[in-house]
Amino acid sequence: MRILVVAPNWIGDAVMSLSLLQALHRDDRLASAGGEPCEIHVLAPPVTAPVYRCSPVVKAVHVEPFKHGELQLTLRRKVGQALRAEGFNRAYILPNSLKSALVPWFADIAWRTGYSGELRSLILTPVLPKPSKYAKPPMLEWYGALNGYTAADLEYPRMQVEGDASAKALRDFDLNAGFLAVAPGAEYGPAKRWPAEHVAATVSGWLAAHPARAAVLLGGPQDLEFAQSIEQQVDPEHRQRVRVLCGQTSLEQAFGLIASATALLTNDSGLMHVAAALDVKVHAVFGSSSPHHTPPLNTNASVYYLALSCSPCYQRTCPLGHLDCLNQLKPKLVLDQLVPPGQGV
Repeated sequence: MRILVVAPNWIGDAVMSLSLLQALHRDDRLASAGGEPCEIHVLAPPVTAPVYRCSPVVKAVHVEPFKHGELQLTLRRKVGQALRAEGFNRAYILPNSLKSALVPWFADIAWRTGYSGELRSLILTPVLPKPSKYAKPPMLEWYGALNGYTAADLEYPRMQVEGDASAKALRDFDLNAGFLAVAPGAEYGPAKRWPAEHVAATVSGWLAAHPARAAVLLGGPQDLEFAQSIEQQVDPEHRQRVRVLCGQTSLEQAFGLIASATALLTNDSGLMHVAAALDVKVHAVFGSSSPHHTPPLNTNASVYYLALSCSPCYQRTCPLGHLDCLNQLKPKLVLDQLVPPGQGV
């Protein structure tokens, strides 16, 4: 069986969708008559395509040419018609928009499934009722339900970065393995971003305990100013060992660097999910979002969450104006786990 998966637009969601793909790949009901696993292709935007290239169960990644947020009906029809020749048996449409369902429809894939919404029920078969935003299951179960899988059927997402890719990323940025990776940004908004002074204090404590190692700040160009403010607040005696690489790496390079890190200090972010899937130790700070819905899927992950009465609010900025969910989450709470007593090197 040949399967097309229409990928989400967020890195974290893309990583969490790998559990569905892994389950499909293991599913004997979808295997060929000769016992070969189903062949999985992914149609992904450029931002999430690298995630699927790191999945051992994905046969091919087709990078979509669409502009974010635009219908581009003629172009979607053209892409669908081109994919028709691939002879896909099924399509799993992970985003919830109408436009994301159009390509499988134009590709004449008979079995097209996804959640209801935006009138797309008219072109989905079968269609699943979309749960209320107040009753959202964890994302693994949300995606797994598209093929009737329960939590028991789903494994944690797994990504693989080839050793050569990691070694090249280290050479590209003149780094040695074993550094502390830090992902201080949050695409969704500042209500998911631990304050710069807290991050800086935690980085300072880690560097003090590891005098021969570096801390590397990763993210996009939009995170650069915030990362630089963290760098300036790190203790001066350790500041020379802080590297700010926000906006300087490709996603593939960032994945290679994270795979070479001893741990990742992060907010609830896409890179948090990447590190968990790469089996890197994750220290994840949660504020406006919930670790129940989007946790780092790694048995070796540590989550820091105050669970205040106003949390989770899922807002981009604090609706109460105080951001206590993050301001009151003090660096010592994280540092005590990041550098347990007696474990400094």
